[in-house]
Amino acid sequence: MKAVKVCVLLAFAVIVVGIAAIRLGLNQSPEPTNRESAGALGQSGPATATANPATPEGTADVRPEADPIQPPSSLSSPDVLSGGNSKAPEKATPPAKGKEPLKDPVARVALAFVGADPEAEAYWCEAINDPGLSGHERSDLIEDLNEDGLSDPKHPTLDDFPLILNRLVLIQELAPHAMDQVNLDAFAEAYKDLLNLADVALGGGQPVR
Repeated sequence: MKAVKVCVLLAFAVIVVGIAAIRLGLNQSPEPTNRESAGALGQSGPATATANPATPEGTADVRPEADPIQPPSSLSSPDVLSGGNSKAPEKATPPAKGKEPLKDPVARVALAFVGADPEAEAYWCEAINDPGLSGHERSDLIEDLNEDGLSDPKHPTLDDFPLILNRLVLIQELAPHAMDQVNLDAFAEAYKDLLNLADVALGGGQPVR
């Protein structure tokens, strides 16, 4: 009986050792690790990424519209628009404000001698009756009889009185024959101012501003 038990125990031990050996062999078989799997996936990744995804059927291929092509900026530059001329077109210069230049500056010089020099007076008379001169220029030549040629237009003295008197007489002669209303109005204004200057020269009259 003891011999039988020993044989059974040995047989059971052999079976246990065999099962253990089989399990040990299974555990030692090579299996892909996580790193190897990751490497394999990394190598195959670019090929998969570059592949174009399939477009589902019935879905339109929607793409962003391209920006309209703009013409080169050089086409709108001044050089091109001006036919290759590098200079930009010059702007017209507006006329300077102020009085127009005198058309007869000599008449202005003769004005200072009206009532004292017959030749200067004759030239002045022709100028104020010249239709080629503007009404403004003719009016100034007449109205300024109360200024030009006097020692002090605001404070004339007895020395200026003869000249003032001669001009008053001249206006009385010329006014009835004035060429137009512009001259007539200018004669009236000059006569009024000269009368006041005559009074001032004699010690009266109104202060001249």
